[in-house]
Amino acid sequence: MTHLELAGLTKRYGGVGAVEDVSLSVAKGEFICLLGPSGCGKTTTLRMIAGFLEPDGGEIRVAGEVVSRPGRSLPPERRNMSMIFQSYAVWPHMTVLENVAYGLKMQKRPAAERRERALAMLAATRLTDHADKYPAALSGGQQQRVALARALAPNPAILLLDEPLSNLDANLRGEMRMEIRRLHEQFGNTSIYVTHDQMEAMTMADRIVVMNGGRIEQIGTPHEVYDAPKSRFVARFIGASNVLEAKHVGGNQVEVAGHALEIGRGDFAGAGRDMSFCVKTHDVDLVPDGTAHGNNALPGVVRSHAYLGSHRDYIVDVGQEMLISAPASLDLAPGAKVSVRFHADRCRGLVQ
Repeated sequence: MTHLELAGLTKRYGGVGAVEDVSLSVAKGEFICLLGPSGCGKTTTLRMIAGFLEPDGGEIRVAGEVVSRPGRSLPPERRNMSMIFQSYAVWPHMTVLENVAYGLKMQKRPAAERRERALAMLAATRLTDHADKYPAALSGGQQQRVALARALAPNPAILLLDEPLSNLDANLRGEMRMEIRRLHEQFGNTSIYVTHDQMEAMTMADRIVVMNGGRIEQIGTPHEVYDAPKSRFVARFIGASNVLEAKHVGGNQVEVAGHALEIGRGDFAGAGRDMSFCVKTHDVDLVPDGTAHGNNALPGVVRSHAYLGSHRDYIVDVGQEMLISAPASLDLAPGAKVSVRFHADRCRGLVQ
């Protein structure tokens, strides 16, 4: 059942489109990640959902009721939503317990009910032992859990999260990804999570909405957007992919620098037309001495490489530069002649 619906949502600043004709249906209890680079429109979309911005076009509907359209926008406090910001925004002069109970106080709930609910949220976020501390005494991860507990305390129908982990170090980000997903499953809120970090999106989302230039490029499960990108942008942004320019010969064959390659799946431009194909950096074989010519392979020259412990990353020139992840045991010097062997079933044709 659709819980949140965006229909043709548009926002412009000075004639420049920050969000252009965005449409999305979100099921009740679903965890959606809006993923894309800075300036792609994801935070503007989130702020329109929250009610902080009014759209210039389109509608936002919650449970079938219009909450935003041009000239009419329900205020944020009447949307039954909570939002978590990048900066935590916990109150420094309040204890952890007082922070978590703040939204309940604004709802004018009885003091005993506020305390009971706030303590339950502290237990859920593993903060019970910190109830009487002030935020300055907490780590960044603990402060982020306070923000989570405070947002969940009023039992919002929709939880909005705007890059909440970007201020944490790598280890804490990993822990908090698991924590946010665990709390989502425990409380069943509909969650909309904004991030530029593909790892966050891949590990947390039920579906990922990839945005670029104010528009949606692709919507799909983490597996779908990773394994079956619909455009050059998605292929480059999700996972470590090479996108190579080619000419469609016919059928599943393309030509790159005079060499024929077979592409197992995807979209094809039509015989004689230019197109692209993508392949993950770890889904090709790097063969020394250029011995694999004619075996679905391209000749190339090593330009540089980096030793990364578990593997080596090579930049190889096949007429176009490719990034290739190879076993750490394969040690090739710049200038070495190689062959790059492609597996047809791991290459995907692209025309967008």
